[in-house]
Formats: sequence, C-alpha cells, structure tokens
Amino acid sequence: MALANSSIRTDLLDDLGSLFYLVRPNKHTFSSVDECPDHVDKALPFMVVLIVVEAVINMYVHGKKLNLADSITNINCGVLMVLGQLVSKVAMVSTYSWMYQNYRVIDIPWDSVLFWIVAAVGVDLGYYMFHRASHEVGFLWAVHQIHHSSEELNLTTAFRQPFLEGLGWLTHWFYLPCAVFLPPQQMLVHSELNFLYQFWIHTELVGNLGPLEMIFNTASQHRVHHGANRYCIDKNYGGVLSIWDRMFGTFEEEKKDEELVYGLVDQPKFFNIFKHNYFYFGLLHDKAKSFGSLKAWFFGPGWFPGLPRLGDVSGLPEIPKREKHYSSAGWITYVVVILNTVISVIILDCVSSNFKILPWSSVVVFTTIVFLAAYSSGLMLDGDQTGLIDSIRVMLTILCAASKDDLSGAFSQMSVAVSVISLVHSLFNNKTDG
Repeated sequence: MALANSSIRTDLLDDLGSLFYLVRPNKHTFSSVDECPDHVDKALPFMVVLIVVEAVINMYVHGKKLNLADSITNINCGVLMVLGQLVSKVAMVSTYSWMYQNYRVIDIPWDSVLFWIVAAVGVDLGYYMFHRASHEVGFLWAVHQIHHSSEELNLTTAFRQPFLEGLGWLTHWFYLPCAVFLPPQQMLVHSELNFLYQFWIHTELVGNLGPLEMIFNTASQHRVHHGANRYCIDKNYGGVLSIWDRMFGTFEEEKKDEELVYGLVDQPKFFNIFKHNYFYFGLLHDKAKSFGSLKAWFFGPGWFPGLPRLGDVSGLPEIPKREKHYSSAGWITYVVVILNTVISVIILDCVSSNFKILPWSSVVVFTTIVFLAAYSSGLMLDGDQTGLIDSIRVMLTILCAASKDDLSGAFSQMSVAVSVISLVHSLFNNKTDG
C-alpha cells in the first residue's frame, strides 16, 4: 500500500511538473507513438485548480473585475482546438513518421537523456519559427489572431487557441525539419510539454524572475507579447526559451512604468467563437481586393502599399485607449453557458481518454457537438438567437446517445440534458433575463 501511494504521489507530481517542463526524461521517453500518453489531459486537473486560485487572488486580493464571458470563451476555444487536433492526429503523425522513415540522416538511441534534451531544444526552435510566421504572414495571422483577441491576460487566455490551428496541426508542420533526427514519439512528447509550459506564463501574478529571464520565456516576457502597446507589437515569440528572441532580434523587456493593454490593435467586441475564428479572413480578402495585391495574404497584418513587409508601428498609439468589452447577459444565460462549457470539458476528457479505441467518426461527431455548444454559448453571451444551433445539437446528442459508439450511458444522458436546457433557454430567452 505504501509503495502504491508513493507511486501515485510521484505520478501526480510528474503531471504537475509537466506544466513547467520539470519532468524526468526517462519517464517521458517512449519507444513508439502508441505508448505516448496525453500529457494535456493528465495535466488538466492541475490547470483547473490553478485557474480558480488565480481568479480568487485577482478578485479578492487585487480587486479586479472578473470577465467571466471572456474566460468562458477562452476555455471553449481550448477545448475545440484539442478536439480538432484529435480529428486529424493520424494524418499529421503519419506524415511526420513518413518523413522520419525516409529522410532521417542519423539514428540516435530513442532512450538517450542527452538526446531528449536536444530534442526539447529542437522542437522549441520549431515553435519559435511557427509563432513568428503566425505574426508575420497574413493568412497565418488570420488563424492565430484569436489567441490575441482577449482583453485579459490570465491562465484561461492560454486556452484561447485557434480551432484551425489544431485541426491543421499548423505548429507541427514547423517541426517537420526535426524528422531528420527526431522520432515521431519524441516530437509528440516535446510538442505537448512545450504547449503545457506556456500555460503558466499567461498571468499577471508572476513578476520578473531575474536571471531565469535570460534563458527562459516567462510571464513578464509573455505579457509583452500579448500587449497592444506600440512597443509590444511583433515581440517575444519564444515558447520555452527566450534565447531565440534574443538571437533573432525580436526580444523586448516589459516596461514597469507603462500599463499594458491587451488584445488586438483593432479589437473586436463580441464573444461569438465561430466569428472569432473566421472574421479576419474576410478582412484579408477585402484588403487584397482593395489594393489589388495578394501581398495582403503573405505580408504582415500591418502592411499597406508603400510600407515595409511588416508595416510601420510608429503610427500606432503608445498605449491604446479603450474600454473593455463585457457581456450584458443575465445570470440565467450564464448558468446555461457554464453548463455548456462543463459538458464540453467532460466530452474532451472522455474523447482524449478513449481516443485509441474510439472510431474516427465518433471523434468527429463529438467535436461537432462541442463546436455547436461553444458557438451557442458565444451567441448567447452576445445576446443573439441560438435556436437553430441548439436544435441541431439536440438531434446530434440524441443520435450519439443511441449509437453503439457512446462512451457511457450517464455521460450521454448528461449531454442530452444540457443540450435540451440550452434549446429551451434559446426558445424562451430574451435579452433582459437578468
């Protein structure tokens, strides 16, 4: 019993440590892709606890107003992104594996600790290149911009990820060069640990970390990255390490005497998660058509005719002056939206835990259900009608519950119940439900 308890404690500490890349290499080294665990799913309980703790401190110690609609939008984005990854995981892993099998130039023992560390650095460099490209190439920014559209910076902001980025595994295409030496299972491990590390740097509660700032990406540096202040634009792209920004000229220290304003330069004022994911493509289309140039799609978002490829930030305000956007939804709507979000997180956990035995079609159906729930929630927070979306969702959840691919009876009943509650709310709700 003592040994079992000790093993459980060790595993829990390891899952917590994965949020900071503080893990034992031998415990995170695998001989095949099938052996790789879902690190995000295992770390999720700790992430939830830290989010709650941060929210309590922000509200009751620092007296900050909780932007609940923004946090809910963030969480829904994260759930959708991870489910999108699961839908297309086989395609990405197969592509990377093919590259490794046919183009690797060296065979290194997969269980080498030194190689594990080299792999971590290689993947982080790939992340830097992806992240920088996502800010400097128009169509990639159209995908990535949702991550910057929150006017808050807290731990839930880390979840505000693009669905298309997950579905297309956009980050991982920048890891393909690693296939010349890095086995696919190691790439997957380090891509997940790299992603998890970036969770804790989305906060205002952690100050400057002194000498660690010289090597590692920190909360202080990432606050700059999310800032809409003039000096923050196109800075600090690092994932785990800050050395890449220092080497390639994109590093910027946080200014202690200047208040940071978060969000996009032209900040949208809605919570519609579907619109957040696609609206910038429309802006790019209009921009390219207006100037008669495809450069709008391939140059930076700040580019206009007569300006450099990335535009000119000197015309931007040093500190944007604007009011934060809050939802005017009433408490009944918030209850329904929270129920939608909770069931979405439960679906994600169930799908992640059973991914290896679930048919691909079931993963697609569950992802669609979550998408409809998130879409409905965003519309409700904006005060828009959701009847059609909720009707489709109710039908899908009933069909899913009746299928043989269902995960559990209780889970199905819960999913159907929440869908029906959301539909009933949409039928009887009005904009003054509070």
